[in-house]
Amino acid sequence: EETLSNRYPYSCYKQVFVDETYDDYRSYATMSILSVNLLHSAVVVDQVYNSRRIQAQAVAEQFFGCFISMQNWSDMWLNKGISQYLCGLYCKKSFGNNEYRYWVQKTLQDVVKYEEQFGGIVLDPSQPPAPLPVGSVMTQPNLKQNEDKFYFSIRNLHTMSPMYIKALHKKAMLIMRMLEHRIGLELLLQVFNKQLSLAGNASQQKIGSGLWGHMLISTNVFTKAI
Repeated sequence: EETLSNRYPYSCYKQVFVDETYDDYRSYATMSILSVNLLHSAVVVDQVYNSRRIQAQAVAEQFFGCFISMQNWSDMWLNKGISQYLCGLYCKKSFGNNEYRYWVQKTLQDVVKYEEQFGGIVLDPSQPPAPLPVGSVMTQPNLKQNEDKFYFSIRNLHTMSPMYIKALHKKAMLIMRMLEHRIGLELLLQVFNKQLSLAGNASQQKIGSGLWGHMLISTNVFTKAI
C-alpha cells in the first residue's frame, strides 16, 4: 500500500498453508494458498529470504493478478511482471540492495540461458514485434520465424511449455526493471497507481456503466500509459 500509494483492494486477506501443494503459492481474491514448507523456525535464518519473498509475491498478485486481471492470454506477462517487480522492491527494502541485485542477476542468467538454448521469448505473441529504429543494420525477425524455433505454439497458454512460461515470467520482471531505468521509479509507480485507481473506481460502479474494462490490463493500454 505504501509503495503503490493505494489501499488494498479487498476487505480482508488470508494466507492458508497446505501440505503437499503443487506450487509454493497460488493467489486468489482475498486469499493465498501456500506450502507448509515455507513455515520455519525462527532459528532457521536461510529460509527467511525465500519464504518472505514468496509471501510478498502472493500479496503483490492480489493487486495485479486478482484485482486487475489480464485482458487476453497474451497479456499474462504484464500482471506477472508487475507483481514480481513489486515483490523485488519489497525484498530490496527488507533484505538490502545486495540481496536484491543477486536475485535480479540470477533471474537474468536464467532468461539468457533459456533463450540461448531454445530461442527468444515473445512476451505478447498476439502482435508482431515493433520495428527496429531507422538506420539499424540488424535484420528484424518476424513472429513466424520465432515460433518455428519451438516445437509448441506460443500463441496459446495451453500449448506453451512450462519451462517457456517460467522463463517468460522472469523476463517480464526484467522488462519492468528496464522501464524503471528508462523512466524512473517514481513515474513507473505512478503508472501502477493510475491503473489501480481506475480499477478501484470501476469496481464501485454497476456493470452497465462500461467502466469494468478498467479492471483489465493489456499490453496496448500499458504501453500508452508508459
